[in-house]
Amino acid sequence: MGNRSSKTSSTSSSAEDLEGGGSGLYLTPELQAKINADFDSHIIQTEWDKYRTLHLQRHQKRETSSSLRHAELQEQTSALRSQAKAVHDKLDEMVDAAQSKLVDLEVEVGYDVNRLSTKFEGRGSSGSKEGKKGECLDVRAELTHCYNTLKDGGECMVFARKLDKCVTEALASP
Repeated sequence: MGNRSSKTSSTSSSAEDLEGGGSGLYLTPELQAKINADFDSHIIQTEWDKYRTLHLQRHQKRETSSSLRHAELQEQTSALRSQAKAVHDKLDEMVDAAQSKLVDLEVEVGYDVNRLSTKFEGRGSSGSKEGKKGECLDVRAELTHCYNTLKDGGECMVFARKLDKCVTEALASP
């Protein structure tokens, strides 16, 4: 029966151990709460450090990407500005050339107008015949009078042909 009593005593000793009457290391509930809080705090701090590190890495990656993109855009902008300047310079040259041609044509037309007006008014140039002086001016005046007085323009065709012939001869003569 020795076995029985030892069995009973071992169950009673484990009950005593649970109640705090046995030997071993026992922590107060406050100390156990502090250790748990410190452990939880350590886990939270570790997770926070991981998150913060990842967040800073992502931020740095975005900043690097943004600065690279900014540099690319600056290059593209610079290239486009240089192209635009080249195009504007070319256009300015074309405008200057066109203005130069226009001035030349204006001078040429002014000269031709003066030359023709002297021929039509009968002042004539040094090589014109004296009989032709003022003839085109007179024919033009007759044609104008005919158109103003007659209602039928068909009768004025004689004067129109005469003016055409006079102008053609005046232009052909030097």
